[in-house]
Amino acid sequence: MELTIKLFAMLAEQVGPTVTVTVSTPATAAMVKPALSQRTPALKAVINNARIAVNQEFIADDQQVLQSTDEIALIPPVSGG
Repeated sequence: MELTIKLFAMLAEQVGPTVTVTVSTPATAAMVKPALSQRTPALKAVINNARIAVNQEFIADDQQVLQSTDEIALIPPVSGG
């Protein structure tokens, strides 16, 4: 299954605003980070610390099953003051 992932901050600057990854079905949120890390190994540390949002809500369960129509976002930690 192909999933389109929206990227933000440093990830978007390095890779672009969206990236498509291929995962097996049933696809779970736990598959997103490894698939993206495999595609962009230089950003693995940032990817591993990012949070996943599905349909504009952060998820708590990495085993949540994803649909190809879901809006999936990977949001890295940000700081500010």
